[in-house]
Amino acid sequence: GLTYAKTKYRNNLVGNDSGAPLDQALRLLPGNNLSNAPELVATGSVAWTPDIGSSGLTGLVYIDGRMTSDYNTGSDLFPQKAQDGYALFNARIGIRGPDEKWGLEFWGQNIFNKQYAQVAFNSPFQEGGTSTGTAFADPQFPGGRQIFSQFLAEPRTYGVTLRGKF
Repeated sequence: GLTYAKTKYRNNLVGNDSGAPLDQALRLLPGNNLSNAPELVATGSVAWTPDIGSSGLTGLVYIDGRMTSDYNTGSDLFPQKAQDGYALFNARIGIRGPDEKWGLEFWGQNIFNKQYAQVAFNSPFQEGGTSTGTAFADPQFPGGRQIFSQFLAEPRTYGVTLRGKF
């Protein structure tokens, strides 16, 4: 499948129902893409289940993938919280008994061990600067002396599944 989502915050955001100005920490929101909303996502999968001889056994070979375009993981859209596009792949291989009464599958998730951030956020009570204001200072970026943290996605995982029908 393919998803194209052109999601944007309104240009005229206000801070509350009374029309107060938007909090300065959220100044990048108006007119920009929503947080955690990539513009393009493509998914696909392929499965092959060949018969194995005349015993009633079947094999299983399966792979799926998801490709995502760049997006920002922060609720304030600071550029330090941007996530580059990436691709994830999962796979499984197995054997199934007659009438699928049982099955044995070896599987892997994120099989190429793609590392990416699910969410980035400002680290509380930690400033990257010193009293002189030089460390991590960058006038190009909002929050230039702020330290950022991330919740990372799951690494490569693998396992075995044994299925049975009674």
